[in-house]
Amino acid sequence: RFDRLLSSLTGLHRAQLPTEAENDFPSLPSGCFIHLQRQARERILDSLRRLVQQNWRRLCTELQTYVTLQGRDSIRLVDFLKDQGVELESLYRGSGRSGWTCLKRQAGLLPEEASQEEAYFGRRFADLLHVDDVERLAFLAQVTQSRAAHELKEAHPNQHGREAVAMSGSALLKDAGSARERRLLQMLAYQIDAGHQQKETGAAFLARLMESPMSFRELGELAEVLSSRNVLPARSIPGMEDLPLCLHASYGIREILTAVGWLTDTRRSPFQAGVLALPERRTELLFVTLDKREGYHQRIAYHDYAISAERFHWQTQNSAGPDTKVGRRYLESPDNGWQFQLFVRQTRKDPYRACGPVSLLQAEGNRPMSIHWKLDVPLPARLFQAFSVLRDA
Repeated sequence: RFDRLLSSLTGLHRAQLPTEAENDFPSLPSGCFIHLQRQARERILDSLRRLVQQNWRRLCTELQTYVTLQGRDSIRLVDFLKDQGVELESLYRGSGRSGWTCLKRQAGLLPEEASQEEAYFGRRFADLLHVDDVERLAFLAQVTQSRAAHELKEAHPNQHGREAVAMSGSALLKDAGSARERRLLQMLAYQIDAGHQQKETGAAFLARLMESPMSFRELGELAEVLSSRNVLPARSIPGMEDLPLCLHASYGIREILTAVGWLTDTRRSPFQAGVLALPERRTELLFVTLDKREGYHQRIAYHDYAISAERFHWQTQNSAGPDTKVGRRYLESPDNGWQFQLFVRQTRKDPYRACGPVSLLQAEGNRPMSIHWKLDVPLPARLFQAFSVLRDA
């Protein structure tokens, strides 16, 4: 079983192994590598791919056996994963068959056919597996376990019409109706509806989700599982305490952009830049991807890395220089009133980590500039280890 061997060696989930093996395991810590001969590599890749394809059938069989032992009425996602030793990442795939509700239907535990929306939510919930801050997880539990949701089920046991569900969604927001919680719901909406560019309110998304009652329940069970993992304490980001972001927690780019108010229920524009200036807050967000090899020219070298737990080396965009507006913004801080917030991820497939505010230590060069930032809050050891690698394209 190459999957078990490689998972033990690398700490990667089974579902990650085929892609990692294809790319010579780029996520390994600094100084570590796995070298495979060509024939051995192809054999291992073939084994891993077949295992991933067979994995869903195996999960279905395991669930059927588990139900026989435990009883149909007491099956919970958190218990099934723990008792059977199943990884959450094996269940949520992002494409094809995915999710707890889908697996229960495949195992014959639920009647009827899955709706298109239910199948869609099962796939899209895969984009929530990184959630690790207690505030968001508590909010998900609050929404999915709220009194208004239970009242809806009791009042409309056989009715899933949009009008009735939308009324209940509005009631949920009214109960929890702080601006912060509305922002959290908007973050959830845009994280799940990643491929949709249409604007949507959090209430409208919640109404849509509640029209698929099994998916709505699944979200609550997923939040319970995520809460049982390594959840970070609720520590606000210095300088951004009014926003629903937690220091050192994991976020997708859409979640960050929604949290800071750049994406709203009336504005949803594409974003691909490495920095985002928010003049009304006099704050600039710095988005750093350490491994930029995918989609970049091989001759381009990037120099973003942690020098120590308190010091980070960052290279600006090519247009920034000491004589430009952007360059002066960096050089004249903090006297000009601007603050800078650092978000770092290892690869394009990873979520960003909110590393908090940084202040200027030194700068050199021109178009681009090389800047040394001092982190106001030192990186935890595990993040420093991950970010201290200089990765060339």
